[in-house]
Amino acid sequence: MKKLLPILLFAIISSQAQIIDAIAIDVNGEPITTLEIEAVQAKLNMSKKAAVEALIKDRLEKSAIEKANIDISPQDVDAKIEQIAKARKLSKEDMKTALAKNGLTWEAYKKQLSLEMKKEKFFIQNIASSISRPTDEDLRLFYETHKDKFSSEPISQISMIAYASNSSKKLQDAMQNPMRRVEGVQQKSILASSNEMNPQLYNIINSTPEGSFTKPINTGRGFVAYFIKSKSNAQGGFEAIKNQVAMAWMQEERMKASKNFLDKLKNSADIRVIRL
Repeated sequence: MKKLLPILLFAIISSQAQIIDAIAIDVNGEPITTLEIEAVQAKLNMSKKAAVEALIKDRLEKSAIEKANIDISPQDVDAKIEQIAKARKLSKEDMKTALAKNGLTWEAYKKQLSLEMKKEKFFIQNIASSISRPTDEDLRLFYETHKDKFSSEPISQISMIAYASNSSKKLQDAMQNPMRRVEGVQQKSILASSNEMNPQLYNIINSTPEGSFTKPINTGRGFVAYFIKSKSNAQGGFEAIKNQVAMAWMQEERMKASKNFLDKLKNSADIRVIRL
């Protein structure tokens, strides 16, 4: 009996290990394990049912992308990373540091970004054509039924010149002599709507009189000041935010089209629930 005890313990431990990480669902031959479900639940703070739905969706998307032979080259991924870094005014090293703080390695990030780019390419090639171009009537109806999504504040058009420099002193020199080009200070003309601005920045610009500079702003990567050329009269209503409404309408239609496509995939898929 003593000799049988280690064998029995090993059998019990092995059996428990299989249960701890066993195949829970099979989606067209692609397994979803119990550990995956638990990990998604914990990471995204969702119910088991929601985690299962998310993982089934993931398997269906990956399968459709593979069948469509969607490919994204490493060069495309690198170019996208440069675009993201530039938009956020970050260096590659800054991005790596930020990702590491969130427990994501550089290679894992690139793999994740590549998958998102494949999804977007697949969407454009296979789903986007089902979305019709909206008419003004479509957008007006969307605006009227989703007013809570849009700001009720009047919108102003502001024409200004951004003066940017790595040197606070050089920026001050340029502000004192706006008609003279100062080496090390870049100038850029901007026409912006108040609803497109960061609220803090808009408050600074709105409180600055026409023909004057805002105070210098430390961006963390340099200094910038805005010369306010003119401010248009505030306007409100649908026409003032038509572009914003169109973007919101398109986002909702994309979600609907993607859901309809995935529902069709799910209805025709071979999904077997083994254990939950």
